[in-house]
Amino acid sequence: MCAIFGICGENNKDLLKKISKSQIYRGPDSQKFFFDEKNKVNLGSNRLAVVDIDGGYQPMSLEEDNYVIVFNGCIYNFQRIKEFLKKNDVKFSTESDTEVLLRSYIFFGEQCFNYFDGMWACAIYDKKKQSLLIARDYLGQKPVYYFFDGQKFIFSSEINGILEDSRIKTSRDKIGLAKYFFHGFFPDANTPYKQISQVKPGEILKINLQNFEIKKKIYWDVTEGPDYNIFFKQNKSESFSNVLEGVLKDYSVADKEIALTLSGGIDSFLISYFFLKSHRKGNAFSLGFDEKSYDETNIIKKIDLDLNKNIFKKNYNDYKISLNKILNIKGEIIGDSSIVPTYLLFSHIKNFSNVALTGDGGDENFYGYLIFDGYKLGIFLKKLIPKFVFRFFSLILSFFKTSHEYMSFTKRIKTFLRGIVFENDLVLANWISPLSIKDIEENLNFKINKTDFFFDIKDMYKKNSDQMKFAQKYMIKYYLPTILIKIDQASMFNSVEARAPFLSKSVLNFSLEESTKNLYKTFDKKIFLKKIFKKVIPNFILKAKKHGFAFQKEKILNDEKFIFEVISAKELSNEKFFFKKYKKFRNNDGEYSNYLWHELMLNNFFKNHSVKDDY
Repeated sequence: MCAIFGICGENNKDLLKKISKSQIYRGPDSQKFFFDEKNKVNLGSNRLAVVDIDGGYQPMSLEEDNYVIVFNGCIYNFQRIKEFLKKNDVKFSTESDTEVLLRSYIFFGEQCFNYFDGMWACAIYDKKKQSLLIARDYLGQKPVYYFFDGQKFIFSSEINGILEDSRIKTSRDKIGLAKYFFHGFFPDANTPYKQISQVKPGEILKINLQNFEIKKKIYWDVTEGPDYNIFFKQNKSESFSNVLEGVLKDYSVADKEIALTLSGGIDSFLISYFFLKSHRKGNAFSLGFDEKSYDETNIIKKIDLDLNKNIFKKNYNDYKISLNKILNIKGEIIGDSSIVPTYLLFSHIKNFSNVALTGDGGDENFYGYLIFDGYKLGIFLKKLIPKFVFRFFSLILSFFKTSHEYMSFTKRIKTFLRGIVFENDLVLANWISPLSIKDIEENLNFKINKTDFFFDIKDMYKKNSDQMKFAQKYMIKYYLPTILIKIDQASMFNSVEARAPFLSKSVLNFSLEESTKNLYKTFDKKIFLKKIFKKVIPNFILKAKKHGFAFQKEKILNDEKFIFEVISAKELSNEKFFFKKYKKFRNNDGEYSNYLWHELMLNNFFKNHSVKDDY
């Protein structure tokens, strides 16, 4: 794990070091730089040493500096790729996945990115071709942002690195902000600023350093289906247990003992189970919550695996302290409120190790969310019941006070009725959205072109005749990123590498290829995993209700004194709109906690960078 950054088009050592310092927590073990003054290429890396601690230093140069790489992430199948390259007379001087990545690029060219299983954001300076190539992993687990004004190109793992250049004046991008308030994160190339973009998941961006022409291409769009090649073969349902076991072996390669994150769910149990098949024992970390509807510790305590369980009980004061720490770090905008407990969890893990396994991705790949059942039921009911009936019941329920218990019945019904009146391709989006389109337009004082705004969603829907397969892909593309951003930031704030085996390309290929008939059954979540591993998973886990990793954020939002202390009114998109919604929330009049949290995190980001804004 690392922070990566660089400048092309000018030589500026001081700026490069400032960028490094701005994200030191992403790589506290070493900070190193590469300078090619003649060609005006400056690269840097803050390293968190996990694999080949002694030999994996970056920037890494090969063939007399003809190829230089900075790399953030981990290539989990690097050993198999390395063996393939060795058989083709490629020589290696380190044991690191960084060298495998760079030598793969030299040997395979840009096709190499289709061969990797893992998470990455990397930049490769190819001196022979006079080019700089930047690539991001297929799901976007690792971030990378860039600024380009035609003469100077700056990239960084975080936006705050780019903003270290005091010459850059930013203006807020209302289209990007509208997408943030609709999706809960900044999708595709969008950011809060017009002048700064992000490399898309699965994208290669190539800069010609002679004329500064930029070319972009998507090497794999996961919503188009699986990507099979010489390193990734198609697997049958009955062999999935072997696939997952192999993935866990790959994901468990590290020079330090690995921590396990343990919840009361199927995903984390299976990860622990397969981890222990190749390790004698394991150290698992969990959080407990004072609020009973959010707490899973009773289930965790029943799990009978050879684990040293570290369970940390948390209360409101812990949440508040952690949120203050998060708000004081000039990191990314994290709309997912579970950043607070996730940060707390990694703050304990860092005292044990700098690498941990998580269960993220299992719900998207294997239909683990309640929203899948809601979608299936909603489509069926829409065929029988006119829209005005749904609107009528939605109006009636609007008079009921909002409950802040975890996934309360009233909250679920209100959410269901709010989204079900939309076209089938937009139902999921409106269920998840922090704000309705109408509210977004009022908040930003901005008219949204709905044809352009919803084009990608509608296009994906048209390409999938199976509506439940569409639902799966929608959750992977438009919900999973909120989790990935949260995990990246919470782990990096604590200098820990978080690995998610269920996001392996092997698992993803399998779930995208497998029919929904085998993967999904109404009101029986993760039916495929239950069938395959029925002899392994304890009955009390199989029968447990689905429980997300969350805390009662409403307690913090109801702390009016705290909110007024951290909110900067002048940085709000629309002060009148915010306080109108906040008043309704305080009166338990409407479901506005999700919006308010997103506004709080966005506001804090702008507050941290307010000196840069020109709007």
